[in-house]
Amino acid sequence: MKKQKEVGIEDIITNETAWADLILSKTALILATAIILTAVYSLSGTYSDLAKKDELEAIAVGLMSNINSAGSARPGADDTIRTYYFDINSGKLADHENLNVSVSCEYVVCTLEDRERNISAVRPLCYSTLPFTPGKVRSILTERFAASGNISQPVNSVFPYADVTEFLAMKGTEELFLNMSKEVHIQKTSVFVTDGSKVNELEYILVYQ
Repeated sequence: MKKQKEVGIEDIITNETAWADLILSKTALILATAIILTAVYSLSGTYSDLAKKDELEAIAVGLMSNINSAGSARPGADDTIRTYYFDINSGKLADHENLNVSVSCEYVVCTLEDRERNISAVRPLCYSTLPFTPGKVRSILTERFAASGNISQPVNSVFPYADVTEFLAMKGTEELFLNMSKEVHIQKTSVFVTDGSKVNELEYILVYQ
């Protein structure tokens, strides 16, 4: 029976094939570790983004719900004027310096500037909304139509009232960026328009600080 040759340390040192196998094995191990760490980091980032997105959604839904609730209130109801407070202690992003919350005639938008990119949550509004104070609404109507739109001074419109709704819709596209540390006023108001024979009432929700 042929005796197997013993392998000594000198044989390993001088064996180029053995060294090549060792280097390849180490390289494969390093690459596998890098892939695993990248995957773990990516997964962690994904969960973090989802958590931020969920919080932005909660902020947008909270404000949207209060605006829509004011819109659904019957005319003359006590809750047609309300005050809304952001719950700045409920989440990690509520007082974030890079968080913007805005309202326009159709949407509530929450945007977080996060590591040179934006995470956003957008919610549509069910009612015609104007990001103005009551005085501002009367002022822009008077400037454009020479009437404030109050019941005692309805806007004269021959179309009927399409020029008023289009004008206010255009003005309402101006975004109002809200200070989350301050209260938000949500108020239901009416704009009265006449074609000379009858008076129409247009309802709007005002959001202002």
